[in-house]
Amino acid sequence: MLAPLVKTGVKILGQTVKKIVIVQEWVEDYFPEITPLLTPYYGKSDKFLPYVIHTPYFIDDTPPGAYDFTLELNGQLKVPIPAPCQGTIRRTRFQGKNGSFTTAQGAGQIVELMCDGTNYYWLMGHLLQGSPPRKGTRITKGQPIGIQGLTGRTSGYHVHAQIHYLNGQRITNRKVTRPLVENYIKFLRKGSH
Repeated sequence: MLAPLVKTGVKILGQTVKKIVIVQEWVEDYFPEITPLLTPYYGKSDKFLPYVIHTPYFIDDTPPGAYDFTLELNGQLKVPIPAPCQGTIRRTRFQGKNGSFTTAQGAGQIVELMCDGTNYYWLMGHLLQGSPPRKGTRITKGQPIGIQGLTGRTSGYHVHAQIHYLNGQRITNRKVTRPLVENYIKFLRKGSH
């Protein structure tokens, strides 16, 4: 008898959270003079200690051309994700829905970073919800662009990375993307302190 009520309550709560995120994004887009008053969920420093990278990366074909890797710092997995390049936040959004591995969908909290002087941008998913900087924020290489999380469909903490051309087309040719990902992994392992 309680199951339908609980199911309805969970559905209403999920819809409410989604509406709050939409309102927050609307405020950030249309009231830039207010958004500096909001507490940022990312750091401003581009200095970070070397990370341990697990897998060291996993070639993910969901969707084709993606990479997955887990960052660890001092035994912690809920860690800042350093930017792979200097650039501008193109967009932040939530894709899919949270839940168990069997019920969740999508890449969860996503941040897209356009790299200066290139024809591509990085898309990073499964971030802690609400952690990315807002659209248009200038980012230096190594500055956190979010917190590694468990949003969307994931079996554990990791970063889901894709590289796209500026027109939005995902780059599936690993001859193009693999050197970029491997250079990023080397950068993370070295640190910038």
